[in-house]
Amino acid sequence: MKKLYTVALLTLIATFTYAQTPFERVYNTLNTKCQNTTCHSAASADALKFDGDINAVYAAIYNTTPQNSASVAKFEKQIKPGHPYMSFLLRKIAGSGFDTDLALDANEGDLMKDINGNQLTNKEIEFIRQWIMFSAKKTYANNDFKPNWQLVSDYYDNPTNAFLPKPIKPAANEGLQFRMGPVFLPATGEIEQEWLMQQEVNFPVVPEVYKVDGFMNQQSHHFLLFQFQDSAAIDRNANDPVGMQKVAMAGGSTSFDGDKFLTSAWQDDAEFNLPQGTALFWDKKSYLDMNYHVKNYNATAVLPCDFYFNIYFRPRSVQTIEMKANLVNNVGLFLTQGNQTRDYDDPANNLSTTEWRYIWALTSHTHKYGTDYDIYVRDSSGNIAEKIYEGFTDYTTGLTGNFYDWEHPSTRYENNFIPVKFGKHGTKKSGLVARTAWNIQEQFVTFGFTTNDEMQLFYYFYTSQDPRATVSINNPEAKNLQLSVYPNPMNGNGKVIYTLENDAVITANITDVSGKLITALAQENQVAGTHEINISGTGLAKGIYFLNLSVNGSVYAKKFVVTE
Repeated sequence: MKKLYTVALLTLIATFTYAQTPFERVYNTLNTKCQNTTCHSAASADALKFDGDINAVYAAIYNTTPQNSASVAKFEKQIKPGHPYMSFLLRKIAGSGFDTDLALDANEGDLMKDINGNQLTNKEIEFIRQWIMFSAKKTYANNDFKPNWQLVSDYYDNPTNAFLPKPIKPAANEGLQFRMGPVFLPATGEIEQEWLMQQEVNFPVVPEVYKVDGFMNQQSHHFLLFQFQDSAAIDRNANDPVGMQKVAMAGGSTSFDGDKFLTSAWQDDAEFNLPQGTALFWDKKSYLDMNYHVKNYNATAVLPCDFYFNIYFRPRSVQTIEMKANLVNNVGLFLTQGNQTRDYDDPANNLSTTEWRYIWALTSHTHKYGTDYDIYVRDSSGNIAEKIYEGFTDYTTGLTGNFYDWEHPSTRYENNFIPVKFGKHGTKKSGLVARTAWNIQEQFVTFGFTTNDEMQLFYYFYTSQDPRATVSINNPEAKNLQLSVYPNPMNGNGKVIYTLENDAVITANITDVSGKLITALAQENQVAGTHEINISGTGLAKGIYFLNLSVNGSVYAKKFVVTE
């Protein structure tokens, strides 16, 4: 009878343990292990009173400002929903022994321990980290994605698969490191998953990002890094709220929802070293959306998946050219059984006003049925002309094989840039065209987010200004020109003075700090010698401007200030 009672009691305890809601589990952990008279009890002067009721504890920690000034300086909250590495409470219970990314600084106090001086177990800490990643909600609706205690428990009880080793971080004054993960994949069942998660980034200056390195598990399929247009775009994007969101065609978010744009992408570990004179333009406070697609090929153990990326930045220079990214996808894809080839135009080919894009890098993407992927330029007559990407080519080695590696497609980098004209020309259009081949074994497949579905997409990085022709006036190679704006500062009345060593075709204009054209000043053939262009009467408001002088295609820039 006693044995039966013991079994029944243990069953009841187990049932209660696994029936808890995520925050009930977090609350019970904090309540039983992190409150005592010397730490966070009701008798303590600290705002965190873990022996209060469940509502009081939640109100004390959810999105509240820490009392520690060093933590506040890092833009942290006690618990910042969706941001475990910006949550002071997580660092206080975890520390560097659990994860070096959660280390406490010297002026942030000691680790929180229980009354016996013991730290929380790794399993308990991990679940709190996962709870924060999944929006740190007090209650979850039935259709909400929430942390999985059983999955965390299964991993820490049998940690067969190791975590991805942390890459070296940039120096504190050179860059920042961010992480999406860990994402735990089960050994059976839904072993292939794709997730979205947001990331807030706070730079000490208005930055230009000149390098982004990405590091991923070998089982990873891709990682896409998007940037929201502004902070309000996050709120507008109801399909992609804060916290981990599963990507799905129905019943979930997709990678393409919302007011955001692609900023970087990986299908393998890679360093994006942008060409000299170019950079990604991010805001001082930027809001990113991370998209991670992974698959667990190990049928016996839970797999922890991570993606790390290092961002290298410097104060933005007015002479730097912005690097942009464009993701082109065919979400209406429907493929029937057999071999087939499809062409797909970049939507930018339909621009009503033509524009030049100078392409630095481009790559392709399909799922398992893809057998070839080529990218062509469509010329102004609407004809498919030059092939600029060959799916059979390994652009790292320059060797061309006889198959398309859909799991690890190559990326072409072209530091000389490829000029492509986009837009309509009467009834014709020009730009880029993707030509993709598949061998479909099923009756049909459609666009989807697992490798049993199919995709056709490509992305490329480009500038809107020709980097090959733009030279700083301070460049020592600019020996054939003497250029000044006088006076500087000015009250709106001034002149441009320059000397040409040789006859030249010149164009002069004024832009603001964002690169927007303010006024065109001149476009003509000029002989060698000294020339002046009058700025007076252009109606320039108070601010900072740039005089851009093109001499036979090379552009020279000079900053000047209007004071009133």
